[in-house]
Amino acid sequence: FPKIKQTINITPCLMEQIIDYTNGATDDFLDITKKIAKELTKDERIFILKNFFMANPETMIAPYPRYQELFRRRGWRADDNYLKRIEPLFTTSDIRDLVVWFNLSWISPYFRQHNEKIKHLLKKGGNFSEEDKQLLIDETEKIVSQVLPKHKELQDKGQIEVTTSPYYHPILPLLIDTNIATVGMPSVVLPKTRFCQPEDAEIQIKNGLELYEKIFGKKSKGMWPSEGSVSSDIVPLVAKNGINWIATDEEILFQTLGEINGSNGNGVLYRPYRIIVGKYSVNAVFRDHKLSDLIGFVYHKMNAED
Repeated sequence: FPKIKQTINITPCLMEQIIDYTNGATDDFLDITKKIAKELTKDERIFILKNFFMANPETMIAPYPRYQELFRRRGWRADDNYLKRIEPLFTTSDIRDLVVWFNLSWISPYFRQHNEKIKHLLKKGGNFSEEDKQLLIDETEKIVSQVLPKHKELQDKGQIEVTTSPYYHPILPLLIDTNIATVGMPSVVLPKTRFCQPEDAEIQIKNGLELYEKIFGKKSKGMWPSEGSVSSDIVPLVAKNGINWIATDEEILFQTLGEINGSNGNGVLYRPYRIIVGKYSVNAVFRDHKLSDLIGFVYHKMNAED
């Protein structure tokens, strides 16, 4: 969609995980996916029956008859004793189809529409072979390897801006000083031991920005503080590390300004602010909380015309 301009935030630890998978990293799900179905142990088959329906039933299982059939046969119950009883009822072909469908259901709609090999698997629908499964694994690995280069390409074209977060996604204000919580929540119960490590917070910011620059070949101008958590104390840390703007939620703005509701057309919300702390300053923008939730959780349930 070349006419759409968008800002996309990628946490550094996610960037690192994507790079790791591109370089051959694995996990329990991937190991079991790659194993020949007839060589799976009973425990591995139970693991598959327990975990390979971890997808939204309404949108990721029900639209696909074979996946839905396997889900109905297993049912909603997934405790170990129950799965041990029903495991023998699933053939090798059933288990292989389940493994393929679980992985297939997580493929982006874009690739389902444009990748001929994935379209072939969707059309086949079931009775998959080991060769089919390997084809899906190979295509998935190719897709993973394209994620960061595609973001860099679109940023270089000027269509998107990629921002980042502190490296391991810590809550920066609490990392600087846990007592800051009383500013936003005066009645909060604090830990018995106060935690103050502003140096750690700055290291998280620096490490995140260094990885960003390594991948994207330029310095990041924007940052989404983890969970949108902000305080005056983070301003010098982000500003002196070259961050030009940060984003957080409208409720932070309204509480700061003493506004009950700033999204009533008075111009309070839809503008940038300059936050100044001592000799440091950073620009801040505040998201429309209601609109964000509607896009994230409501609109997908409505028909397109509405």
